[in-house]
Amino acid sequence: MPKVLEKRKRVVLTLKQTVDICRRLERGESRQQLMAEYGVGSSTIYDIKSQTKKLRDYMKATDTPKAVENHHTLQYHRGEMMDKVLYEWFSLKKSKGVTITGPMLQEKGRDLAKKMGKEGACQFSDGWLHRFKVRHSIRKLDISGESKSANLPSAEEFVDRFAKIVKQHNLTSEQIYNADETGLFYCCLPRTTVASESEGDVKGFKQSKDRLTVLCCANMAGMHKVKLCVVGKHKKLHCFKNVNYLPVDYRNQRSAWMTAEIFLDWFKHCFVPSVKENLKKNGLPEDSKVVLLLDNCRAHPPAEELVVGNIFAVYLPLNVTSVIQPMDQGVIQNFKMNYCKSFLRKLVNYEDSTIPEFQKQFNVKDAIFMASLAWLDVKRQTLMRCWRKLYPLMMCDDEDDEEFEGFVGGMKN
Repeated sequence: MPKVLEKRKRVVLTLKQTVDICRRLERGESRQQLMAEYGVGSSTIYDIKSQTKKLRDYMKATDTPKAVENHHTLQYHRGEMMDKVLYEWFSLKKSKGVTITGPMLQEKGRDLAKKMGKEGACQFSDGWLHRFKVRHSIRKLDISGESKSANLPSAEEFVDRFAKIVKQHNLTSEQIYNADETGLFYCCLPRTTVASESEGDVKGFKQSKDRLTVLCCANMAGMHKVKLCVVGKHKKLHCFKNVNYLPVDYRNQRSAWMTAEIFLDWFKHCFVPSVKENLKKNGLPEDSKVVLLLDNCRAHPPAEELVVGNIFAVYLPLNVTSVIQPMDQGVIQNFKMNYCKSFLRKLVNYEDSTIPEFQKQFNVKDAIFMASLAWLDVKRQTLMRCWRKLYPLMMCDDEDDEEFEGFVGGMKN
């Protein structure tokens, strides 16, 4: 009976292995030895030898040869031209010492796709970003509020108490509000950058410490977002000249902090009128009861001062903010994510000069309008779902709504 030859397992060589074989053939190494070592046939070795020039040209044309070592073919990926233009933009910016982050690459990619008429051809997702960085040997480099320990027993006790308040006053989700402040370093750039493989440590730049305090307030129904209250350092700014309208309630304090006086004035002259208008819009009597839930801090006046008609405030216990404060359950984080995306989009499209010059030109007025749009972009689902820990009875109208997006990333306080 004739001996049956065992079929050799098919081997797909990487470009690195192919180039190594070319070099070893040029050094005069035996074909049989290479065939045995790589597990390929003689025809494969001959094919590789015949493509030596093409392989060399391909590797020379590649900006980062090491990035394609694990490729198996000489074919370029889809969207090669856009990818090449984006990498050239990245290289140009890095040569000028500009800090580039992953989100900035994604945003610039979207901008290029739009300009090249290929909008929608790529989602520029995190997966795309990872593959782009692998293709070009780009890595992340460091450029250079932790919450208080929560009082869980107090939080659990207040959950029961809050349910009783809602039942006692027969409140609907339209009549329950929460407000909370956050610091916004409105011109602060990310502290990490992406860099080419050949780069070592990256020179840092002076981070802007310009800060605004932003007060976010909305109701449990997620249908009424009160206009942002923004506290800055100066009352009269040059950038406000000839500006007849601001989309926020702007106040000033020399340290840009919220104070009890500012908060009380906001409560009486912004919050209350806005709530009454919303009650009227929803067909509810203007004298309906409304509760504003607040955390305990010095910037908030005593509860007895925060009463106008049937509109009153209720305070959370100490050290439960990170556990049950609704705005702290992803809403403020989502607002900052929206702001960060808009800020990076503006930065990426700023082609005229350096980052320090961009920081000088980006002013409080720009930040205010950008913050207002970021607040408008916070979705109703996000505002509703942030109440689930405090008020478990709160159910979304449609459980099939989009996933809650407030817990992903974001700018730090």
